Amino acid sequence: MAKGAGTVRRTAWYDKRHPSFSDALAQVRRQLWAQERATFRGSARETDTVKVPREFMERLTDAVCYAA
Repeated sequence: MAKGAGTVRRTAWYDKRHPSFSDALAQVRRQLWAQERATFRGSARETDTVKVPREFMERLTDAVCYAA
């Protein structure tokens, strides 16, 4: 992973200057999930495709990356 890649989660009451282990793990997950075609195999049937808004997927991915 390139230096400076990704962002560090911050809150109003705690200003982090360096990523924690949790931040680094979330960034790795985000990178893997961004390579969707290489990581996940979709259904071959076209009828199984559902369009999901990009903003929703980005918020969901952000939440799931930090969940575990």
